[in-house]
Amino acid sequence: MFVVNAKADFAAKRLEYLYDAMKQDKKCDTGFTVRGRNFPAHLIVLMACSEFFGTNEGLVEDIFSDFDYEVIEAILKYCYTGQISIDENHFEKLMELANRLEVKIPKQFKTVDLSNCLVVLESTADSELLKKAMDLTLENFETLQETLDFLNLPASNVIEILKWNDLLVRSEESVFNAVKLWVNHDDANRKKELAQLMRSVRLSLLSVEFIVDEVMTFCHSCAECMTAIRQEIKNKNEKSFIQRETSRRKKQKMALVGGWSVDMASTIDIFDRLEKSWTLSKDIGINKDRFASVVVGDWIVIIGGMNFSDETVTSVEYIDLKSGQKQPLKPLNQAHVDFSAVTLRRDSFTDIYAIGGYGSSILSSVERWNSKTGDWEIIAPLLLDVDWHSASVIDDKIYITGGHRYENGKWISTNKVQMYSVATNSWTYRAQMIQGRNSHSSVGFKGKLYVAGGFDYETFTYLDSVEHYDPKANLWTAFTKLPKPAEGISLCCFQNNLHSMGGYDGNSRLSDVWEYDETNKSWKALVLEKVLAEREVVQFHISFHMIRLFDRLQFFLYLIICK
Repeated sequence: MFVVNAKADFAAKRLEYLYDAMKQDKKCDTGFTVRGRNFPAHLIVLMACSEFFGTNEGLVEDIFSDFDYEVIEAILKYCYTGQISIDENHFEKLMELANRLEVKIPKQFKTVDLSNCLVVLESTADSELLKKAMDLTLENFETLQETLDFLNLPASNVIEILKWNDLLVRSEESVFNAVKLWVNHDDANRKKELAQLMRSVRLSLLSVEFIVDEVMTFCHSCAECMTAIRQEIKNKNEKSFIQRETSRRKKQKMALVGGWSVDMASTIDIFDRLEKSWTLSKDIGINKDRFASVVVGDWIVIIGGMNFSDETVTSVEYIDLKSGQKQPLKPLNQAHVDFSAVTLRRDSFTDIYAIGGYGSSILSSVERWNSKTGDWEIIAPLLLDVDWHSASVIDDKIYITGGHRYENGKWISTNKVQMYSVATNSWTYRAQMIQGRNSHSSVGFKGKLYVAGGFDYETFTYLDSVEHYDPKANLWTAFTKLPKPAEGISLCCFQNNLHSMGGYDGNSRLSDVWEYDETNKSWKALVLEKVLAEREVVQFHISFHMIRLFDRLQFFLYLIICK
């Protein structure tokens, strides 16, 4: 393909030729007679300068009759060449004629200040004046954005202002609010500019709460904007889903805790299934990752983990779902990361168990938070030290399935199953799983223990296998495979159905939510309530394997809360 570019003055010379032709009345197709003098012109040239000439051609002659010949000649020359040569005494009348004909002529300014800087940006080509006007605008943007001069700017000028790194604002929310004000000033005509304007808003600097509550609401009709917004939420909210076994009760809630960034690690989303609505808390200051979480009544308890200095911690906090307040509990005896936690009723109290994981090495230690005394107690250790395992409860027994460990000089994914009895404070081995796995998920459902997905270190493969365990028969049986192999999935019971969510398949983190169809013995894609989909809250399950490789995680918890 050949590309030919004319000289820089090519267009200017063409316009000069047309201007000369106009003065000689060559090929002119319109004209105006003012007080006996004829002014021939080319209509298409005039229309290129102002649509007024095309839609109001019959009125132009009447308008011209109010002005001197010098002013008429100057406006016609400007339409052809973009240049004006006129006595200073006639300039004010020239600007009046230009306004009536809707011909935009850059205004002339001797000084630039806050009262005219936005008008200067729109009206002048003087580089020195433009620089002064832009500097003033950037320094005083939050004051200027609500003025009529700003609201009357063309989109190109608004975009030019918003793109600057030197824009002085308290937060990126001010930038979005400026876009919102400008568009709403002429909503019918300016909505088409929204996608281009929103490219100037740095979504990465906005909180997810603000994006969901403000940006999504305003931009819902713009497909390009919504795509960018959802992608940004995905980037912020690399979510993992950790399940809590639940019984059938009247009211269920789901909670999302934490996130990739520090501000997201300090927020909680609560979804009320009956109300079909989300509420988002403000900053609760979790400020750690790789923790475990359980639900006790109206509390979400955040246990152990690693702080943002990569130090394993013993701290334990709870967030009161009613008040949104965070309070400390007594710390663990041993720092844990990559461990599991479950709750179990004992003597009418709900205890919390922190099991295995990693401290200075892979752990076998188990601690129990006694809800009656508020203390953490050391109880019988695991028979086998593991991390990246899964824990579930069936019939007041805790089952630890699989996990990651180091044996005979290599890392393996074990298929062993350990069961804890509260009555005897002891662990026993149960029948081994069919498949060794770690970074998997398990859940107790209808009296059986289901285990799905994960990663097998010995074959270095992601797993789609599912199996279930019958405690009475002490027997594992293969179950319908997942639609995709993945580690880091979450199994949960929701609305009395078995669900699998998220995961990592070795190439990408997944946003899939699958529901098991007992009638057809298959997994089907689940379409959640519209509000849930629009909030993008069911998205990614962080890969446990990738966490280990990158050694850093700030992650989301997905909890089913029964009331």
